[in-house]
Amino acid sequence: MIVQWCIKGMHLGSDREAQRILRDPGGLVSNWWRDVGTIRPDDIREKLTEVNLDMHVNHFDDPDPVSGRKFSEVTPFISLAAGVVERDKVARTNFVHTAQRTALWFGTGFGRRPTAYLFTCWVMLGTRSAVEIEHIAEEIRDLNTYRRYSDFQTEGEVTAKISVPGNQIKECKKWEWDQTAKKFSVTGRWMNPQFVPPDALSNIREVVP
Repeated sequence: MIVQWCIKGMHLGSDREAQRILRDPGGLVSNWWRDVGTIRPDDIREKLTEVNLDMHVNHFDDPDPVSGRKFSEVTPFISLAAGVVERDKVARTNFVHTAQRTALWFGTGFGRRPTAYLFTCWVMLGTRSAVEIEHIAEEIRDLNTYRRYSDFQTEGEVTAKISVPGNQIKECKKWEWDQTAKKFSVTGRWMNPQFVPPDALSNIREVVP
């Protein structure tokens, strides 16, 4: 398993809403959970499928085959930005797509809004695809695992499932467009008091003598 740091860019109505997410043990929840309110283990098993993951990544705004609603409204997955490197063979160079830039792009509604809230969090990644396992995120950006062509590979996506628990969210930063400087800058920052660093997962425990 790999611990992967990610950034989630969101458009929220207020600072209070961002701080509420940090205080909530549920953390970042999927649109599906938010929509239905209550979920059961058997519901989760039905939602975590290869078909639904493909819908989330490549057909986000298309109708859900089951409900007929936009899949974005009922997706059990959560898109996180982790950054990715794109290789341009013609130019003989690599282009870095940073997680922060991608998260800002999504948090501002593709540049339509002047404010975005960026949550820094960590998730667990497997070395292979494991869509049915709820607590293991999918590394969509990895072409060795996800070989099917996608227009969105350069978004550097890591896809969490159902939720990112509150204690895996380190902080939230508020970014706003500075009209004078013509750039985004951080205008607010809140640390999560319930955050648990992933270092606890890598500690070595000795045998009991």
